[in-house]
Amino acid sequence: MTSQLNVDTIVDKAGSGGTNVKIGNTSTYVSEGGAVTQNTVQGLAKFWIKHNDAASVSDSFNQASTTDNGTGDYSHSFTNNMGGAGTYAMSGLALALNDKATFINGNSSNVDFTTSSFRYQTGYVANTSGAQTNHDCNATSPVVNGDLA
Repeated sequence: MTSQLNVDTIVDKAGSGGTNVKIGNTSTYVSEGGAVTQNTVQGLAKFWIKHNDAASVSDSFNQASTTDNGTGDYSHSFTNNMGGAGTYAMSGLALALNDKATFINGNSSNVDFTTSSFRYQTGYVANTSGAQTNHDCNATSPVVNGDLA
């Protein structure tokens, strides 16, 4: 037999209006069309941050610290570690207001993905030869998806 709970608001036992809702890592949600289900926890971003060219953080989630390693070279430490080194995905946006096509570089000896932090570089392609130049962007916003430890 299945059951269904219909409520408008969930509150704590004291009735103060606030509550903490915990869901298991096997919880699922139904797609917009209703045809498929997805794992809720797998679909959530585990880290995100927005910072400017000096690594000054304007907002973040699961971010313990940020390090500006040099021109266009950043490291971010997680408050809660990821489940495995190099087993998570990082994507993001590097925004420059100087008419340069910017990138977040994943092909460098300085790029590193551990369980507790990740390091990456931002820059642009300097000329038609394809040479890449590190650059402090006006805003950088990496996002991490994957499994927490």
